[in-house]
Amino acid sequence: MGASCSSDQTSGSSGGIGDVPKLKIAVVGDRQVGKSCVVSRYMKNQFSPMYIPTKKPVIESSVRKINIPGHAVVALTVWDIPGQEDIDLYSTYFKNLDAAVVIVDINDSESIEMAPVWKRIVVNNTFETSPVVESSEGGKIETTTMEKKPVDPETFPVLLLGNKFDLVEEDGYKEKLRQMKASEKDESGAKTIWNITEEDKPECVRLMDKIKQKANFYGSVTASARDSDGTVAEGIQFLLRHVLQTKYGLNKWKPKETKKVKAKNKIEEYDGLDMTEIEIFDSIFKVAEISVKKVKMLTDYHNKCLGKLRESCTNAGILGEDDAASLEDCMIALRRNVGEQAKLKVKKDDDFCKLDVTSKDPDFKPERYIRILLKIYQNEFAVVCKAILKECPAMISKLKDQDAELSTLCQSSWEEVELSNGIPRPKDEVNKISDIIVQNRARMQHTKLESAKLIDKVEDYKKKIKAAFLW
Repeated sequence: MGASCSSDQTSGSSGGIGDVPKLKIAVVGDRQVGKSCVVSRYMKNQFSPMYIPTKKPVIESSVRKINIPGHAVVALTVWDIPGQEDIDLYSTYFKNLDAAVVIVDINDSESIEMAPVWKRIVVNNTFETSPVVESSEGGKIETTTMEKKPVDPETFPVLLLGNKFDLVEEDGYKEKLRQMKASEKDESGAKTIWNITEEDKPECVRLMDKIKQKANFYGSVTASARDSDGTVAEGIQFLLRHVLQTKYGLNKWKPKETKKVKAKNKIEEYDGLDMTEIEIFDSIFKVAEISVKKVKMLTDYHNKCLGKLRESCTNAGILGEDDAASLEDCMIALRRNVGEQAKLKVKKDDDFCKLDVTSKDPDFKPERYIRILLKIYQNEFAVVCKAILKECPAMISKLKDQDAELSTLCQSSWEEVELSNGIPRPKDEVNKISDIIVQNRARMQHTKLESAKLIDKVEDYKKKIKAAFLW
């Protein structure tokens, strides 16, 4: 973790990389709450179990993609502030700050109750600077000074993040398993994921909600820096989306395209591999091309189905004004709006999750808009997720074997590239064929990575859907 940026890191108002907004956020909190682990998980997706106290501010910089819900790219700088620091230095650290995250140990009530103090430290020491040009008498000499302007403590975005939630989940799961051991199946005999009421929330979660309201935090989230479950990223992305929308007015990074352009892009998206006109290589590329196209198709259909589900939930009016239309928000909103006489449960369905409406009233039927949303989830989003889990592992294995075969051919049969019917090929033609082979293998490797990402996303969706029905 290096401190490559100076202390004069400015906000997005001073520009960025081209048209890329430039954001600066600070992470603060008591000692041993896991601030550095949260930063490392978000910036590098890494976690270290070793506790090494942060003795001076650590600065991490990265270019990130933020979903708002279109994709925006930002140049992000995160300041990891020590838990004990000279208070006179805070104004230096927080100069031109765009937002802050107060980290607490969700298992420690004293840590949670200290959150408002940390928020006050941030807002009382944060200010924006802007250059002011002053002219001497006669206007012959001009001097530039930096004008300081304090931020509005009521509107400055500070997120409350409860770390180490994995410990709460472990205790909660053990307790719930004991409670449900005798009634693990519902009336239909299918296994269910637990449905926990508001009253069943852990005390620490209720305390977080109380502190959030009392101290006027922008939001409160629970996360685990230890587990690679996406909770840290979701929480910080939630904060960054707010900054981009309020400070820069960004809603979508890309402008809307015409139907004609979209159709053209769709054709280009499913382009296959280039051929070398050498049979021993092209026979492999033609088979690999099927996987390349299929992964692109699954990626495209996945994005469309998820976007349609989010957009439909938003248009149906079941999401609150502050909801980010995430998958969790949609699941929670569906659960809350299914009807007073019914419950929405999650069941296992071909390694994914099925939403099922249950009611003691045999004649109960959800409102039409809820039925439409459930149909979009079940017939479109869940279908593509199940297809990803079924097909992507096999395609990864095939592409791995095909790449190994190509590697062997490049070593043992390169004369097929250099010679054509026993006659040496021109150097330019050999180089062109060589470039095609390299590019195709790179695209095959990229397809394997994209397949793995799709699998990880769907596995993460399962966790998020489960979490939405836990609390």
